[in-house]
Amino acid sequence: MKINFKSIVDTHKLPASSPLLPLFEAIINSIQSIEEANINDGQIIINVIRESSLLPKDNWETDVDSFVVTDNGIGFNDKNYASFDIYGSDYKLAMGCKGVGRVIWLKAFSKVIIESTYLGSEGKYYDRNFDFSIFEETKLITNQLSAKTKAGTKVVLDGYIQKYKSKCPKRIDTLAREIMNHCFAYLALDNCPQIVISDDQDSRCINAVFAESIKGNLSVKEFLVNGNSFSIISAKNYATSNDKHLLHFCAHNREVFGDNLSNIIKELTGKLSNDDGEFTYSGYITGEILDENINSERTEFAFSKIEQIDMEETETYEQLELEDENSLKPVSKKDIVNAAIPIIREFLSEEIAAYNIQKKDRIEHYVYCQNPRYRSLIKHNSECIDRIPITNDDEKLELELFKQEQKYRLHLKREQKEYLNGDIDSIQDYSDYESRCSSYLQKISDLGKGDLADYITHRKVMLDILANNLKFTDDEKKKYALEKSIHNLIFPMITTSDDIDYNKHNLWIIDEKLAYHYYLASDKPISTYKDTESDCPKEPDITIFEPAFALTGDLKDTSVNNITIIEFKRPGRSDEDCVDQVVGYIKQIRDGRCKDKDGHVLAEMNGKFIRFSCYILCDIPAKMAEFLEGRNFRKTPDGNSYYQYFDIYNAYIEVLPYSKIINDSQRRNKILFDRLFCQ
Repeated sequence: MKINFKSIVDTHKLPASSPLLPLFEAIINSIQSIEEANINDGQIIINVIRESSLLPKDNWETDVDSFVVTDNGIGFNDKNYASFDIYGSDYKLAMGCKGVGRVIWLKAFSKVIIESTYLGSEGKYYDRNFDFSIFEETKLITNQLSAKTKAGTKVVLDGYIQKYKSKCPKRIDTLAREIMNHCFAYLALDNCPQIVISDDQDSRCINAVFAESIKGNLSVKEFLVNGNSFSIISAKNYATSNDKHLLHFCAHNREVFGDNLSNIIKELTGKLSNDDGEFTYSGYITGEILDENINSERTEFAFSKIEQIDMEETETYEQLELEDENSLKPVSKKDIVNAAIPIIREFLSEEIAAYNIQKKDRIEHYVYCQNPRYRSLIKHNSECIDRIPITNDDEKLELELFKQEQKYRLHLKREQKEYLNGDIDSIQDYSDYESRCSSYLQKISDLGKGDLADYITHRKVMLDILANNLKFTDDEKKKYALEKSIHNLIFPMITTSDDIDYNKHNLWIIDEKLAYHYYLASDKPISTYKDTESDCPKEPDITIFEPAFALTGDLKDTSVNNITIIEFKRPGRSDEDCVDQVVGYIKQIRDGRCKDKDGHVLAEMNGKFIRFSCYILCDIPAKMAEFLEGRNFRKTPDGNSYYQYFDIYNAYIEVLPYSKIINDSQRRNKILFDRLFCQ
């Protein structure tokens, strides 16, 4: 039977994310060849051949074009060559070889050149050279007596295909670490020959990189999962460039893939540290069941997916399928990881304990000193700290605390449901009932305090921002912030109360009562006002209609029939036309026609029952004060602002400086700030 070799190659899959797998196959072949030679001075040399640089003596690492792997193993003797020439050979099955690894070479490289020296049965050395490619398969070039006196093999992986070349690391350091990770079990078990990788400019010994990386911090533990034996090699890697803690799954002492442990062990979200320095955890799991269930490309295990019901959620687990009907119970990947976690935690116990103390101190300091809204969360749900990764970024920490608070609120909702719908028979006596009730209500109360603390903090920040806007934005030109900066802080411009959430404005800075209104228009033409008919294009800064004038239609309810107008002027600037400007707005609104809740026109709009409260915010230097006094404005009792009641318009107009607004608001909130910030 003839076989189309190209079709065989095409049936195998090599992800672009695994560009070094062909190199790893060559290295493992060399390790096995040295083991077969039974020598103590085994050595593997890897030469990296790069694309030619356009610049002479350029230090920049160009793309890898080919790898040359040389070893002093047993070589391609007759048995090894015969096995190589048979696809799917079982010659090295006991070593975990499936006889197809060399096919992976041709997925990433256009051609493989092999030059080997071996010791023949009659005691003489021979050279066997051959090429390996998709179209020519195995093409023997030479098999003749050799002048050499030592066995060995050179494998040239030539012509890197672009799909994989573009993903291949360029730096020798990176390549060395990748090789170390793949051969970690060999290195850890101290049965690895010396491996050196180099190019024209740099060289690294993989064994030395391994020793530098772990600094002797190595442990091997056995464990069982459903009767199946596993080993886990744990190491502290001090040389890694990233902060990921990885748990690798291996087959025949070779790494297949690694999972990030940060999603499983919350303490492993960044590098740990001890007296030797910062490090990441590297774990390697081996086991016979893994050896038996690796796919032919060595890229994944023969996992199947099953669904299991866990509480209220459906989770998909990957499970190993064993071919032997009499085998032990199948093992899921989750089972293996869960069994390994206690071993990992024990191995890292000192560092994790130190990490948790540091994290707890960091989170508590942030909560107690900077963001007290989360005090109740820490008080009643302190275990949430275990689920928060440590970070020096306050914004990230606040986000993590917020996530935990939402989970805690959901927990309290469920607790409330159980509390209200619980079995009354489970309560033994009144003291039992009182203790349950008191505990639950205390949690709810403290959570509410956290929300209040957050809002008080917001108020203080807004007042600080407003105060900053009253300073020079340009010290040389003595320029203040623009009017719109302050306007947007109080209430966003070109919007209405229908557009803005209740919590998104700061009208309380001027007057607490202003937060409760039926309708507000900010920097909008009077002609666009809701429930008002007018063709006036003028745009008061802020116009506020008090709660019930369009809801009840009862104009004689003087407690609610009020329209407030707020006008902003740029800090440092006074405007003697501002009074007439506001009076003009009053006239335009009065000349319009307001409607009641049923849409009927209120004929008495011009009557005395519609009251106007107007605030003009601007600085009041001596000249402006003289102008206001000339217009019969009176000083307020504190002497900081001026007011006048215009009987003809039923309007109260007050001209007040920004400093008074800030001072008054700070005094109103002082007791809250003092209590919260311990001032």
